[in-house]
Amino acid sequence: MTDAKTPRISISAPKPRRSDKGEPPQSAADTVVVGNNTRTASETVDINFKIPAELRKAFRLFCATHEVSQVSAFKEALTDYMKKKGWTPGE
Repeated sequence: MTDAKTPRISISAPKPRRSDKGEPPQSAADTVVVGNNTRTASETVDINFKIPAELRKAFRLFCATHEVSQVSAFKEALTDYMKKKGWTPGE
C-alpha cells in the first residue's frame, strides 16, 4: 500500500556494459592483407554498362560467324585497345 505522502526514491545506476561484443575490427594498417578484396580472380563479375541493341546484335553475329566466344572476343578486343592506348594490361 503506497501512501501519497510517501516520497518515491529513484536509484540511478550506470547502464551495464556488454562484455560479449568481441574485439573491435582491425584497421587496414594492422592486417597483412592489402585492402578488403575478398574475391578470387576466377570469379566473374558484371561490368555494369549498357550498349545499343544494334551493337550487341553485330557483336553476337560477328562471334557466331567467326566461331569465337563472346567473352574471349571481348577480352582480346579490350587487350588490343589498351595496348593501342599505351597501357599494358595487368597493371
